[in-house]
Amino acid sequence: MDRSAHDDVPRSAGTTTQLRGDRTRIRILDAAIRVLVDRGYARASTLAIQAEAGVSRGRLLHHYPSRDSLLMAAVDHLARTRIEEMPFQVDWPAEPAERIGPAIDLGWSTFHQPYFVASMELWTAARTNEQLRSALLPTEHRLGPVVRQAVAGFLGPELTARPRYPELYPILLSSMRGVAATYLIDRRDPTTDPHLDLWKAMTATYLL
Repeated sequence: MDRSAHDDVPRSAGTTTQLRGDRTRIRILDAAIRVLVDRGYARASTLAIQAEAGVSRGRLLHHYPSRDSLLMAAVDHLARTRIEEMPFQVDWPAEPAERIGPAIDLGWSTFHQPYFVASMELWTAARTNEQLRSALLPTEHRLGPVVRQAVAGFLGPELTARPRYPELYPILLSSMRGVAATYLIDRRDPTTDPHLDLWKAMTATYLL
């Protein structure tokens, strides 16, 4: 049987340990998101996350010594992973104007992912938790460029080079975020939201 070139390269004990640690860390982060979304911030305890991840107490604390650092790392990890992948999930049309519809649809869908719900839980808790708020701000600032780059990937270089794009971006972002927040209590089909046509028309007005 043929073997790949990677099979011929021996892995050191350190490399194997690192890979095992990375897998454990991702398992913990994924579990933290599930618990945060399902139970809310107040009930997202490290014990609940440990049980969901199926790891020992010592292993969880080795990676994340505090609950808030774990929850913020989980949201950051999931948001970065999902958002960075999104522009590659669509077979984008060559004509720039034809990208607007799919771009708005995809952008809107990002606000109905678990990481958005998890982020809302942290933001709400941070309103009355100064320590959490101070720790959360740098995470949000790091995510900002990731989101901006993803949206630029949705619309493509020609549309994002238009002079009014810098005006449009914050309007779309804040509007979608605000409308999406209403879905946290009024669960309905986001693909039928009346704002979709408005956002598409507004984008065309600004960029075409």
